[in-house]
Amino acid sequence: MKKLLTILTIICLAETVSAQDSWKVVLHKKLLLTGKGADEEKNIKLIKLSEWEKSGYLEVSYKEEQPSAWLHSIRFADEQGNELLVKDSTTSTKVSTIALRKTFSGKKQVKIYMVIAPSDPMIMAPARRIHLATLKLP
Repeated sequence: MKKLLTILTIICLAETVSAQDSWKVVLHKKLLLTGKGADEEKNIKLIKLSEWEKSGYLEVSYKEEQPSAWLHSIRFADEQGNELLVKDSTTSTKVSTIALRKTFSGKKQVKIYMVIAPSDPMIMAPARRIHLATLKLP
């Protein structure tokens, strides 16, 4: 029984990894970043002071090619990796820049991740953390 569960978990993970998921990050209705690959070195965007001080929203959306029943959450972390803002049970979110400025006051970066975890705690599969973007703050 354990072998069957392990094999099924590996198959599910292989299908999830091979799917071409896509995502986009929008600031003040202006596309900042979009992509299909989670490359932490490429997915970096410098935010200008004028854009950071504007009132508006930062929108993050993640789309799976093959939707799964796993739990999704969008997480915002600082440059040290400390998660300062978490949006659970969602593949898209809209956060006001006012709230972001308060939360990330004194920080140099906002790192945005998608975390995908099994909905059943009995499944022995690890959660996946996908880097979507790093926003360098003024």
